[in-house]
Amino acid sequence: MSTVEPNLNKNVNWMDSPGFAAFYAITLLFIYVAVQTVVPLNWSWTGVNIVHGVVSFVIMHWIKGSPEDGPNDSGLYRELTFYEQIDDGRPWTWVKKFLILVPTALLLLASVSSNYDTKQLFINCPIWIVLILAKLPELHGVRLFGINGTVGIDDAESKKLD
Repeated sequence: MSTVEPNLNKNVNWMDSPGFAAFYAITLLFIYVAVQTVVPLNWSWTGVNIVHGVVSFVIMHWIKGSPEDGPNDSGLYRELTFYEQIDDGRPWTWVKKFLILVPTALLLLASVSSNYDTKQLFINCPIWIVLILAKLPELHGVRLFGINGTVGIDDAESKKLD
C-alpha cells in the first residue's frame, strides 16, 4: 500500500482545498458579468472563454517557479510551470481533471449561447485546443520548439548532461 505524501509546495497546495472549485466557478461568473457589460449577450461566453484562456495560459502554463522559492526546496520548482507543480506532477488528479473540465465547459457554453456561430467557433476552439494540450500528461515538462524554455535547464546541452 503506497501512501501519497502531502504536497508541501505552498504555491499550489491550496488547490486541494474543498473551496477551490467553488472559488474558480464564482470567479468565472464575475468575469461573465463584467464581460456582459462590454460585449453583446451572444458573445458573453466567448468573451469569458478568451479572458479565461489568456489568463489561465499565462498563469498556469507560462510562468515558472514558485514565489515561495526558499532554502528548503533549493530551486526544485524553478523549471516547472504552475500547472506542472500541481499535485507534484501526478497526472489525472481531481484538480487536474477539474482544470481540464473548465475550458471544455466554457467551449460548450460559448458554442451553445452563440448558436454555434462560425466566427465564435474559430475563436473558441483554438483556445480550447491550446489549453487542453498544455494540460496533457504526455506534455508535462515539454517545451515545444524551445518556447518558454529556461536557459541552462531546458536547452539541448543541459539535457545531454543528464
